[in-house]
Amino acid sequence: MLFHNSYFEDEVRDGFFVPSEIKRAWAAELEVLSEIDKICKKHKIQYFADWGTLLATVRHEGFIPWDDDLDINIFGSQCDEFIEKFEKDFGDKYWVNTVKTPGYFSIVGSIKMKGTVSRGFEDTNDEKFGIGIDLFRIENTFDNSILRFFHGVLCMGFGFLLSCRNFYEKRKLMMELANDDKALKKVFRIKINIGRLLSLISLKHCLIITQKCYGMCKNNKSKYVTIPAGRKHFFGELYKRDGMENTIKVSFEGHNWEIAKNYNDYLTKLYGNYMEIPSEENRETHFRVELKFPDEKKHK
Repeated sequence: MLFHNSYFEDEVRDGFFVPSEIKRAWAAELEVLSEIDKICKKHKIQYFADWGTLLATVRHEGFIPWDDDLDINIFGSQCDEFIEKFEKDFGDKYWVNTVKTPGYFSIVGSIKMKGTVSRGFEDTNDEKFGIGIDLFRIENTFDNSILRFFHGVLCMGFGFLLSCRNFYEKRKLMMELANDDKALKKVFRIKINIGRLLSLISLKHCLIITQKCYGMCKNNKSKYVTIPAGRKHFFGELYKRDGMENTIKVSFEGHNWEIAKNYNDYLTKLYGNYMEIPSEENRETHFRVELKFPDEKKHK
């Protein structure tokens, strides 16, 4: 993608200072998104912006000034095809990560630009933690309300156990992050102890089992769909399929991308009065301890 030099300059947006380094990260993410868009158009695969990215699109017509990541959704039934096609065309330029990727341990997929680094406190030093986009799967769920309820309970249960297994894997770091918060430390210890009981099962195997549970409904015409790995999990991310399948194009940083046509209901469910800019203490931010662009030294 081509950007005018002015795009990379420091900027004050909605009263928030955005340094040039973050603008460069934004530009790299937009480049990833543009190539995702090419593949999806070429192979008629549906994708659209999600969560903070959707909120940013509607409220700011671009990145939220205090945010620096992009999230997209793809229907689970099309995910494997998308990954195959994307890797075929762009595998030399990007890491394409799923639960099956060796050395990758997240239930959320991702596409990261090779030769870059974008690492938070919880991320490892693995080279796959580069600048890029997180990929969430929209899964089918059952039309029968009883089966749908039990599917949700299973997804919530396996998701919780996976979280505990992750806490045990990163137990030292998690206790450091809890700092002096006694209540948080207590919760973390409980999760770490549950994770210890599961430690005979590899983290990778736990990921694969959890993903199979999330995608257990194979009806690609089900009335309802869900995003079990989403911020509000199965029941909080339960939507009617027709509201998710229909998309519209909107402007984001001067480019047109896809969002769900029912974005108002979606964002209201997630954020309430989403058009109101939150106070500084209530803003969600991502702290980066390491950032690197292609052919440059790391910044800490």
